[in-house]
Amino acid sequence: MNVLRVFAMLGLACALPGMVCAQSLKSAIVGTWALTAVVDQYEGGEKVNNWGTAKGSLAFDAAGRFSQIIVGDVQPALKSPDPRKPDAPVVAYYGTYRVDEATKTVSLNLDAASWSPRAGTSQSVVVDLKGDVMSIVGSPRKDQRGTFRPRLELKRAASM
Repeated sequence: MNVLRVFAMLGLACALPGMVCAQSLKSAIVGTWALTAVVDQYEGGEKVNNWGTAKGSLAFDAAGRFSQIIVGDVQPALKSPDPRKPDAPVVAYYGTYRVDEATKTVSLNLDAASWSPRAGTSQSVVVDLKGDVMSIVGSPRKDQRGTFRPRLELKRAASM
């Protein structure tokens, strides 16, 4: 009977918020995430889909490495016979990451990127994780329209 009581108390402790059984953000983000939506939110609050029907993924490994790719709709004006030249908007980069559990932020250190000025830089993203759904708000960026923050919605990719 005492064994059952111990297991019941452990189960209850793990179910209570803030207990030691709670999974850390660093361990919870490990895996591959499939992009479900992306929007750029500009300083004035305007949200713009600059991607069309974007597809992509974000992967974190337990050793502190990550990679991300987002590919938008094909743009006929970008068509080229050279398969190394994208014909769609593309953001791709990889590198290392570090998690700040207190602020729920992930610092990304980019080793290389599809847009060369990003290579060797760092950026910070705020992560909101609810089960198998992750929302990310990126660092401010600038384009021809103004300053914006990318907002990504992802779901945990199915295991094979």
